[in-house]
Amino acid sequence: MENKSSENEINEIIKNSVIARIDAQVPSNLKLAMGSYGGMGKEEMIEHVRKGDDIGRQIVKKHIQFLKAVASGELTKALISVA
Repeated sequence: MENKSSENEINEIIKNSVIARIDAQVPSNLKLAMGSYGGMGKEEMIEHVRKGDDIGRQIVKKHIQFLKAVASGELTKALISVA
């Protein structure tokens, strides 16, 4: 049972990290478009992540993918190839 508790704690840490990142780096006037979900502002993104609904999980997933790309060097490789 302790494993499930640790998993929930990690999920909360990840959610809070994504919320902090959105709050710090996303301008208030920016709208994010996610497929059929339409456009949403910064506060809407944060609310979806807090709720942990489908949209919030997609936002978290994309942030994790971005961080993995940065850590692995894939983002840098992609940026260099464009230059």
